[in-house]
Amino acid sequence: MRRSVAAKSPLAARRTGTPARVALALLTLAVCLAVGPAWANEGSPFAALEVRSNGRQVIDITTGVTTLPDGGNVVDKQTGVSFSAAHIAYLDGAFIEASGVLLEGAFGVLSADDVRIDIASSTLRATGELTLRREGLEVLAKELEYFALTEVAVFEGGVKGTEPEFSAERVLLDVRNGDVLLDGRYSFSGDLFTMNSPEAGGLLELRLVELGDVVTYSAASEVSQSLLERFRAYL
Repeated sequence: MRRSVAAKSPLAARRTGTPARVALALLTLAVCLAVGPAWANEGSPFAALEVRSNGRQVIDITTGVTTLPDGGNVVDKQTGVSFSAAHIAYLDGAFIEASGVLLEGAFGVLSADDVRIDIASSTLRATGELTLRREGLEVLAKELEYFALTEVAVFEGGVKGTEPEFSAERVLLDVRNGDVLLDGRYSFSGDLFTMNSPEAGGLLELRLVELGDVVTYSAASEVSQSLLERFRAYL
C-alpha cells in the first residue's frame, strides 16, 4: 500500500483549529521530507547521503521505501558523489536506486540508465548504457561497480575506450591515480601500434602519463607488481 505525504501549513492548521503543537510537528515533517535522509556514520562512504526531491514523494508504509517519481538530487559529503536523476527510490540507511542518472564523483563524470548505491557495503553499481569520463579517459560499458572503500572501479560488458582507444572483457580503474588494467581478451590502439591479447586472454597495463597539460596513457604487457597488488582482490 502506498500513500502520498503532504503537510498542512501552520496557517491552515490554525484556521481549522488544529493545536499549534500539531501544526509544528507537521511543518517539521514537511521540512524533513524535502531534505531527505542524511545517514550520519562518519566512518563509512555513502553514509552522509542527502536526498532532495524535485516534487512528489510517495512512502510505502509496508516497506519504508520512499519514491520520488519526479526525480531529484543526491549528494554525499563523505565521497563527493553527487547526481541528478529522473526517478529515485531509497530506504533509509540501506540503499538508493535511481534511473536516468548523471553523476559526478572522484572517479569522474558518469551517465547511466540505472544506479544503485548500497550503504552497508559502500558500493555503487551502474547498469545500462553507461559512459564514464575523466581526464584523459573515456570508457563505455554495460556495467560498472565502484568500491568506495578501496577507490577501485570495475567495468564489464562490451567495454570500450575511446580515449585512449581500446576494448576488453573487463577493465579495472584505480580512481586514486588513473591507472587502468585491461583484463581478458583485449585490443589497444596507440599512436604507432596496436596490441592484442593472446587467444585465451591476458592483462594489459595502461599507465597514466602527464606531459605538461596533456594527459595520456602508455601501454605495457608486463604489468607492474604494484598494480597487480592494487587490483588483486578483483582479478
